[in-house]
Amino acid sequence: MFGFDVARWWHLAPWSTNPLMRGRDRTSALVLACGLAVILGLVPFSALLGSLTYADLDAASARTRATTQQIDALVTSEPTLRSEESAVFDPTEHYATVAWEWPPGQRHSDEVRVPDEAEQGATVPVRVDSEGRRVAEPPSSTSNAVLGISAAVGFWVACTVVVVVALQATRYFGWRARMRQWDRDWLKFETERGRTKGDST
Repeated sequence: MFGFDVARWWHLAPWSTNPLMRGRDRTSALVLACGLAVILGLVPFSALLGSLTYADLDAASARTRATTQQIDALVTSEPTLRSEESAVFDPTEHYATVAWEWPPGQRHSDEVRVPDEAEQGATVPVRVDSEGRRVAEPPSSTSNAVLGISAAVGFWVACTVVVVVALQATRYFGWRARMRQWDRDWLKFETERGRTKGDST
């Protein structure tokens, strides 16, 4: 995982008693252990976020249902096909002008999406508020649950990516530091060996 060998990491773990173990190896293993702990620890927080998101959305849907009502509207024009420009696959839907009375005696009209089989003179359901203005249908519990799960998974994935990037950066800079230390130790070894040969001569 993340380019680390699990067996090697276990032998180089921070609790290892090997006296030859370098300090940077202990630090690298400790950072990896902390990163994995953070990733696992994010799971309950992500689940909590998803639950709260679902609860908020479901409460909003319940409020909309409680403060609005669904009534029948009369289709007053021939339905026409229209493309949804923002849709990925550019589907076509039927739209028509519909009219309704709410409160009784107050007429309203709007252009809405209607079923494919709707014709002029048919009735379609619309949701209106207390003043008769049309409002969007509240999302179903299933849709709210999907959004809650998406929020939880998205949060966990985003945080995991941040942790993985931090682990990789730490590993990279640790590797650079070890290489520089290796160069210094090798240069010191070559220098001291040269002096030893000179003294023996």
